[in-house]
Amino acid sequence: MPWRLGRRGARATFALVLGGLAALSCDAGERAETAQAVAERPGNLLTNPGFEAGREGWSYPTYSKVWKDFEIVASGARTGRRAAYLRLERDGGSPPKQVEVHGVVQELRPQPFPERLGGWYRVQRWEKDSEQADLYLQVVVIVWDDPRIETIVRSERPSGRLRNYQVRYYLAGLEEPPFELLNARLEFVAKGPPKPGVWTHFEMPLRADFERLWGVVPEGYDRLRILFEARWDNMPEEAGVRAEVYYDDLYLDYGAGPG
Repeated sequence: MPWRLGRRGARATFALVLGGLAALSCDAGERAETAQAVAERPGNLLTNPGFEAGREGWSYPTYSKVWKDFEIVASGARTGRRAAYLRLERDGGSPPKQVEVHGVVQELRPQPFPERLGGWYRVQRWEKDSEQADLYLQVVVIVWDDPRIETIVRSERPSGRLRNYQVRYYLAGLEEPPFELLNARLEFVAKGPPKPGVWTHFEMPLRADFERLWGVVPEGYDRLRILFEARWDNMPEEAGVRAEVYYDDLYLDYGAGPG
């Protein structure tokens, strides 16, 4: 005999459903308010830092053969309703590709130089077939056309004018740098693989790091380029990778209040 609810039981069940919907609505409202608070945090220099306005303010180097497009998704966000989503996948049987970069980028002209940079990432999947492959997360800050660059970058360099210097922050996935660049300083925020399924906070004292690593605080520059990436390098020919990464609630500011 099929199980049935009596009228009283039906009313009770209906009340539970309504209560659940109300709770979901409340939770969604709170998340939206939190996202709005992140977006409107005084001093946040990034445009659309929580991706609630879609792709507004964000781009990637479309001219580069190694860069891939990003997605803004309506699920999996830390706060609000949206996050940046990066999906990396390579089949070992496909044509060899030693380098591939996925990420979101902003260029801006803050003066003076910002004090800190941070945000959150979440890794949903993180697999690679070869230990030789470097699969990792990084944030890069590039200073363009600082008038003192000739004295800042003192090392020997190839012919041609050097236009930028940078700091590369390794967030997860590496034990040692995958390569070195003449105009880059390298800094580990964390080593080893990321923790899957959880939002991980990162924050760097940007101004102090540039002064420590380069000996100067950037000034008089034309612009900054900020890149939040997931990528692979040094990929063996027959190896593959599969990774899914989210970024959300990013910030660049002068250090007012907690990140």
